Amino acid sequence: MLVSVDSVEQGVAQPLVELVGTVRYVRTARVAGEIAGIVEQTMFEEGQRVQMGDPLLQLNTELLQTSITGTRAAYQQLLIELEKARKDLQRITALFQEDSVAEVVYDENYYRVLGLEKQAESLNATLDRLMLEQRKTTILAPFSGLVLEKTVERGEWVAPGGQIALLADDSEIEISVDIPYSLLIHLEEGQQIEIRSGNRQFQGAFSHFVPQGDIATRTFSVKIRLKNDSGLVAGMEARAKLPAGEKITGLLVPRDALIRQSGQDILFLAEEGTAKMIPVTIQGYRGLQVAVDGEGLTDGQQVVVKGNERIRDGQAIRLK
Repeated sequence: MLVSVDSVEQGVAQPLVELVGTVRYVRTARVAGEIAGIVEQTMFEEGQRVQMGDPLLQLNTELLQTSITGTRAAYQQLLIELEKARKDLQRITALFQEDSVAEVVYDENYYRVLGLEKQAESLNATLDRLMLEQRKTTILAPFSGLVLEKTVERGEWVAPGGQIALLADDSEIEISVDIPYSLLIHLEEGQQIEIRSGNRQFQGAFSHFVPQGDIATRTFSVKIRLKNDSGLVAGMEARAKLPAGEKITGLLVPRDALIRQSGQDILFLAEEGTAKMIPVTIQGYRGLQVAVDGEGLTDGQQVVVKGNERIRDGQAIRLK
């Protein structure tokens, strides 16, 4: 039987426990409008993927457009009056300097120009505000992600701050796991955590925990974050392997060396062309290695890592 082997080595590992958690999105937003209006068109549906800046909804702009037209006309009319008042002031100023008109006439024209200038500033600001409101009648996606909820339809009235959609950024997710304090003390910020969902495995990093425990269960919610390259969605089950004790020094073997028979973890040593079965106890993990304890197992021995599921104790083997 052809097999592949690897070496037993001394190293540091840590006991792990696998706990069930839930996938959640790190960032969600209840998208809302800033102004009121009737919904004229929606450009999204639940489950749709949108990009930052994509238009989601258009409010009716008829009344707003009427206000803009009226305000712009009033502003232009005021500019005409202001131009005439300035020309009048120039003529009056020349006459006043020649003592041909009274000071009160000069003052009337001077302050009329100042008043018209302020009115023009006010109308221009009003026009700018109306133009801004017009731009805000189109509600845009604040970031790229998935639409989880659509809460408006065409013809509905939307109030300022009224929610139109629930949007989630699915590029990064977190696994929320409830654990006892006895496990929490072994976690460090940024610590790498192995995650499993279905038959897929991922690596995440411990981010933080919620500093308020559940009184009934005496557990704390910890958050493990990872890039969502595999399309995981909120609500899915995920299992996290978390540290369950202090680090230990022991004999490390590749995980592929271990197989389970009749409820017992075993491995096969390759000794002088023969497979020797050794029952072992798992003591901890380090990446793709497992810390084990087994009778007769020592540093430097060769363990079978490929082909071990097809051999038996005492069988002749050949190395690849």
